[in-house]
Amino acid sequence: MRKSMAALLVVMVGFFLAASADAKTLETVKKVGENTVTVTLEKDPPATGDNAVTVAVNDSKGKAVTTAKVAIDYGMPAMMGMPAMKYKAATALNGYAYTGVLNFSMPGAWYVNVKVEGVGKTETVKLNVDVR
Repeated sequence: MRKSMAALLVVMVGFFLAASADAKTLETVKKVGENTVTVTLEKDPPATGDNAVTVAVNDSKGKAVTTAKVAIDYGMPAMMGMPAMKYKAATALNGYAYTGVLNFSMPGAWYVNVKVEGVGKTETVKLNVDVR
């Protein structure tokens, strides 16, 4: 009985380690003004449906900025027979970073614009993602 429990435990730990090794995040770091903005999507590549996004804003000394206003707009340009799609995602301060959810309705090339206000002047971090 103990041997089978130990074997089961080994298999479960191995499965957990393999699953966490496969989990990749998509991270973009950009210098905006005197600040550094790090945008992290929970999946790499992003997938259709909900994708958690985290935005960390750090000042020139590396200290987290928790007084900024972070807004995200994202979308897909118009294609033949289909109008452009434009969405907004709300963010909320969660510890030392801002979190939100992007919902990609279909696979393809999407843009994501992260607007950071209250750090001197308004700055925008732009990135493109290939949703699968």
